[in-house]
Amino acid sequence: MQPTLFDTPPPPEPTSKVVVQHNALVNARFDMSTVEMRLFMAMLSRIGRDDSEFREMSIPLTEVVALSGRRPSSKDYQQVAGMCDQLVSRILHIERPSRSRRDRRGPATPDFDKLPLMAYAKYRGEEGALRVRFNDEVMPYLLQLHQNFTKAQVVQLLKLKSPHSYRVYWLLKEYAAFGARTMGVEELKSLLALQGQYKQFPLFRLRVLDRAQQELSQTDLPFEYELLREGKAVSHIRFRFQPLLLLPEPAAAPLEAAWMQALQEVSMAPSSLATIQGLVEQGAVPPDYVLFVVKTQQARYLAGKVKSVAGAVFAAITKRHLVAEYEAQQAPRPRPAKLAKQREKLLAEIEDARKSLAFVLTGGAYTPAARPAAEAQVRGVIAQLEAQLAKLG
Repeated sequence: MQPTLFDTPPPPEPTSKVVVQHNALVNARFDMSTVEMRLFMAMLSRIGRDDSEFREMSIPLTEVVALSGRRPSSKDYQQVAGMCDQLVSRILHIERPSRSRRDRRGPATPDFDKLPLMAYAKYRGEEGALRVRFNDEVMPYLLQLHQNFTKAQVVQLLKLKSPHSYRVYWLLKEYAAFGARTMGVEELKSLLALQGQYKQFPLFRLRVLDRAQQELSQTDLPFEYELLREGKAVSHIRFRFQPLLLLPEPAAAPLEAAWMQALQEVSMAPSSLATIQGLVEQGAVPPDYVLFVVKTQQARYLAGKVKSVAGAVFAAITKRHLVAEYEAQQAPRPRPAKLAKQREKLLAEIEDARKSLAFVLTGGAYTPAARPAAEAQVRGVIAQLEAQLAKLG
């Protein structure tokens, strides 16, 4: 049976090593579910540094709702349908101080924009992919940014599971050079679209702050926090973390290495790619094994033995399916001089065996009854020696 469009890996999308947002977007008020956050990250990772306008992006469904490599289920499709409904209705509330207008009490009143995040979100079942596009009104906050922006490595963002942790990461990343950021409790709740929720602070601390702390501990931005009080009530949160004067670009060698390029060419999902990158960096998986697996699974796909190259590669690497074959290929081969010596020895033995055969056929030492058995035995020896010679090449 021929592979379907769903089974065939889609053409690889350009994946940025670093994603960038304007600080106004970092501090915007908006809400996202976990699956929307995954899609948002997938879209950010496909924006090129030189892009001057938004384009339609094709995001494989497995990249958003099936991170383990399994095929999406009917429940996943329902989740995606709901996600599309929610995502196209998401509104960004972006504030910026007004320089000209002041109300009667004196302090500056902020201007604000209400912008839809998405232009559209479509699902194409025959492709197993979402077709999505950012709203053009968001261009100033994602494209051609030269100042007042924050950037983060995709591999760090993929470690986050909670949308609130994702937002906290960006809010702290904006202050990466300072090593601290203090935010009012109500201010933070507002940015996370949690106004009126978690009226009991211990619940907010448990479900938002502590979870963000746990998830960010696995990234390049682990933090501690201090609760500041006005009377008995907690009014502000002071986040503390190791100052990062500059965000280092991902090392060129590992990200441009042959094994990484091979994974990108088979359209490996960023989350799966990050998992494999972690295994390689930890020394648990040799880079050559990754290349061996990709080559092997591509051959199996062409032979119709696997339906998805990316899924088969991810499973073989993380579950060590092809280790025996890889190790057999890596076994040391005899040196040319040693091969020549073995070949010379086999040729001499074959020549001796053929002389023995001639003796059996023509010599008078064998009776007509005994000669056939002796001939078969010698011919068997010759066949074994010739097989050994052929194996040596």
